[in-house]
Amino acid sequence: MAEHMNTFVRADNGMEGRLERPSERSRRVAEARAKFRAIRLPYPRQDELVAALDELRLTGQLSKGQTQGGVRLIANTGSGKTVGAERFKSYVEAAGEHAPGSQPVVIATVDGSGTTRSIPASILKAMGVPRPEHGAEPVLWMRAFDALERYETQLLIIDEFNRAARRPTMSSAIATALRDVMDRGIVPMAFLATEEARDVFKRSPDLAGRLDAPVTMDPLDWLVEEDRELFVGFVAGLDRELMRQRILRTSSGLAEEALARTLCEAANGNLRQLCRIIETALAAVVRRDDLAIASEDLADAVDDWSIANHCISYNPFRAK
Repeated sequence: MAEHMNTFVRADNGMEGRLERPSERSRRVAEARAKFRAIRLPYPRQDELVAALDELRLTGQLSKGQTQGGVRLIANTGSGKTVGAERFKSYVEAAGEHAPGSQPVVIATVDGSGTTRSIPASILKAMGVPRPEHGAEPVLWMRAFDALERYETQLLIIDEFNRAARRPTMSSAIATALRDVMDRGIVPMAFLATEEARDVFKRSPDLAGRLDAPVTMDPLDWLVEEDRELFVGFVAGLDRELMRQRILRTSSGLAEEALARTLCEAANGNLRQLCRIIETALAAVVRRDDLAIASEDLADAVDDWSIANHCISYNPFRAK
């Protein structure tokens, strides 16, 4: 009897009557989540970022030793800027046009302390240098300069630069330190940040004046034709991948106009929110071993994830 209390019957899988333990079900859900998170789809807004980063990198290569430039991308969390930077890094590394052992693209994430000392430490950490926080601030900067030159870095990407705004008394000093990196001709730089970073650039006109025209990656607006096409294309790609990778057995119709429009509203036009909604719905579908994601699954996912995480205050799926 105890054994049967730890099992349940799977249905809709051609194996009706088979007993499945909760641990087996949990593994199926976990595997589906992992496969979903590994999906990588082309996204034109990221292509624009990749192109801007590559232009900056190549310009730096042709002007070594001279004052280097930079570019900034300010966009909401979940817009895809970090994924775009990682795509660019993989693209450059795959091209194989750099010396063995070098690090042509470095993505350094600013930590939450918001101090000038944290910046060189973040760079050293991103490059895998031992004891990245060892030493006083001037020593850390010298170690970072040395590492960037030794590993022949062609572009330094500073992610989460908005964290520099958390301590206003330090933000100008951080901006000045990074401007000095470009002025020394060490490497061109890209800054990925949310809206908070605008104050840093306003307080640091010397840094802002060295940057190219900003790259934009705004949320997708269903009422704008180009944005609508991008959104529909993206969810259609997700639907195809869910079937191609055998995560689900039939199409969920995510690109159907009415469903896609409601999804876009529920996700605030934000790709990360969209993916979390779909993943949450997917987990429920796989848990009950169903064929595809239904509208009710998405409605439940908005309740369970979007509203619970204060991304939206109402459920568009239930407001119809």
